[in-house]
Amino acid sequence: MSAHHGSMRRFSAVLISGALASKLLGFAREVMMAHVLGATLVADGFRAAMAAVLIPLAFLQNESVPAIMIPMHRQAMECDDAPRQLGALAIVVGLIATALMATILVFGEWWIDAMVGGFSDQGRRLTLEFARMMSLSMPASAVLNVLAAGEIATARARLTNIRASVLNVAVLGGIGLMVLTGNSYALACSFTAAFNVLAAWGLFSLWRQGIISFSGITVKLVVATGADFFRRLRVILAVPLAEQANVWVERLTASRLTTGAVASLDYARSLTESALLLISQPVGMAVLSGHAPKDIHTRIETLVRPLLALTLPATAFLLVFSTDIVRLVYFRGAFGDEALLLTSHALRGIAFGVWAATLGWILIRLLNGSGRNGVAAIVLVLAYLVNMAFNATTSIMHVASDQGMLLLGLGEASRSLVLLVGVVLALEERRKILGLILLAMLPALLMATLGVLIQGAIADLLLRLFVGGVTCLVCIAVAVAVLMPTIVPVALNRVRRTFHVKGELG
Repeated sequence: MSAHHGSMRRFSAVLISGALASKLLGFAREVMMAHVLGATLVADGFRAAMAAVLIPLAFLQNESVPAIMIPMHRQAMECDDAPRQLGALAIVVGLIATALMATILVFGEWWIDAMVGGFSDQGRRLTLEFARMMSLSMPASAVLNVLAAGEIATARARLTNIRASVLNVAVLGGIGLMVLTGNSYALACSFTAAFNVLAAWGLFSLWRQGIISFSGITVKLVVATGADFFRRLRVILAVPLAEQANVWVERLTASRLTTGAVASLDYARSLTESALLLISQPVGMAVLSGHAPKDIHTRIETLVRPLLALTLPATAFLLVFSTDIVRLVYFRGAFGDEALLLTSHALRGIAFGVWAATLGWILIRLLNGSGRNGVAAIVLVLAYLVNMAFNATTSIMHVASDQGMLLLGLGEASRSLVLLVGVVLALEERRKILGLILLAMLPALLMATLGVLIQGAIADLLLRLFVGGVTCLVCIAVAVAVLMPTIVPVALNRVRRTFHVKGELG
């Protein structure tokens, strides 16, 4: 078992390193986009178009789909036909994505009106131009998900690690071209080019390694592989549908608030997604890449304690210093006072649920890995339904734009909290996990209290954030001491031995 845990930790480290690189590039992308575009019609149109082409693909590349693809390919590896089966699945997914692409090209105007009906006529026309170009990336994007899942099943992660990074680099290049040419269409072109180039390279690379093969593939094999995939997928099919329905409701609600609301929501989300991208997704994929653990209680203890110690105090810091963080990161160039107001309110709302989303997504993967996909799907769908109901309710309220952004953020937080509560209740260790959450709340409350005092005592922005950051680290250390008491004496013993050895050498 220790060897299994060691391999999972190593694979998690590989995935986390890739996520870190992509997050740094994504951070640079968001900062540059905020500087060049701010919260404007072009920024709104690009992000709305991105949602317009990704929503129809949800059931092929949602975060829950690897829970089907990875175990499916891992089982196929026990036979000699795994490369051809992966090739057949890539064909099935590619053909479906191509049909969806054609649908958007033909019915794009209707789809954009349904997506962002609150935009002005100019905004909808701009979004439609973006969406038609970006739809050309749909087959490549869907096939990439198949290839990445096949790699993860073989304990490799190159495509998973570089996919987001390549996209971020391409969008950065598109922003640069837009600045040079004055043509915002370069953003959509760079987005499409990135997916198609990466998919072509991924296919060639996996073919050379023998992971995928198209030799001898018959129509019968393609149909059988597709039928097997969708038979497995039907258990969780409601999850991508609910997720993208939630995205649609969110985008529609934001489009009715004010110009820049869609972009501001994404600027805020880019700051809160760090925990999800750097922790939840890599660790969750590592959990899926292995077989179901024999001692799930030990696995849960190993995951929950350090995650709570890290994420709850960090969430409290994000909540208290949300406006300061947005001002430091984005407030320059085209990103003015209105964008600062909208983004900071959205960030404050989302921050309430960051810790819950981080922990909830990892525990969901434990359910997937143990074969409880139906239970996981119910929890996820319920979480998205709560988010949609929250947003739909707030959309009929007549509130100021900044308060509307706060409500949209709180809607996302409600989804995160329902996700965590649902998955915890589905586990036999529910009492233990809930007890640990209550215990971890103490350092988080300490961070929130000290953060409010720091806000009132220090006027300078950089100094205030620095002191707040140091305080957050102290509170995380307190949380580690409370939740993982055996680590402290072990660490002290190591330090003591280190100084003892140095003393003898001296």
